[in-house]
Amino acid sequence: MDATERKLRIAAGQFAPARGCIEENRRHHEFLVTSAASASVNLIIFPELSLTGYEPELAAELALSDETCLAPLQALSDRYDITIIAGAPVSVEGKKPAVGAYVISSHRPVTCYLKMHLHPGESDYFSAGTSECVIEERAFHLGLSICADAGQPLHAERTVQQGAEIYLNSVLSAGGYDNDAQQLEDYARLYALPTLMANYCGPSGGWKPVGKSAAWNARGERIAQAPEDCAALVIVDIHDGTCSGEVICFNQDAGKPVWRS
Repeated sequence: MDATERKLRIAAGQFAPARGCIEENRRHHEFLVTSAASASVNLIIFPELSLTGYEPELAAELALSDETCLAPLQALSDRYDITIIAGAPVSVEGKKPAVGAYVISSHRPVTCYLKMHLHPGESDYFSAGTSECVIEERAFHLGLSICADAGQPLHAERTVQQGAEIYLNSVLSAGGYDNDAQQLEDYARLYALPTLMANYCGPSGGWKPVGKSAAWNARGERIAQAPEDCAALVIVDIHDGTCSGEVICFNQDAGKPVWRS
């Protein structure tokens, strides 16, 4: 397929998490996945540890040892033919849990990327992954990163070397948001790499994430950014060599959409 004939719609799902409550957080996922499917999105990525909230002290207790709790998301993926990237602590035999990003695709086996680079203090609760991850979606190759991964230029470089055409970053970003966003903008420009960040819009793990999930095109131009204080979808549309963005905002309690371009 010629590159100019390829089409892909991807989204970052932003919401305020419930501390350690997989069932409640999964409901937020289900609402945003359903909304994304209604907007013809092919893939949606959620913030770091999205199914539990960013709660390192609870990681050992909440770590997933199998994919049972992902079954409702797998059903949505199959129903809407949408790929869902959801975060959770992952049990690792003989080690501390890892920070995982589960890739749930329609009628395909679930895979999981493990965060490679840990923030100071995270090693008290987590073990690190050992390899980058590039997945395929609608003939595009997308590189996955989780929060501090993107703070390491070598991670982005190696992900691109492995064929990534798009860079996805699942984060909890609070006071360091401006630096985080600048780093992603730089990668987008340096590698001509459309880039998408998914962040929380409510407190988690003692932090106060600032929302503002965002997208950059292959020139490093910011093409969409969510507000700080509401659930949202940041959507990137890649079509015929062009890259555009839009934002759909929601009242997280009422689920009433407000469109913002």
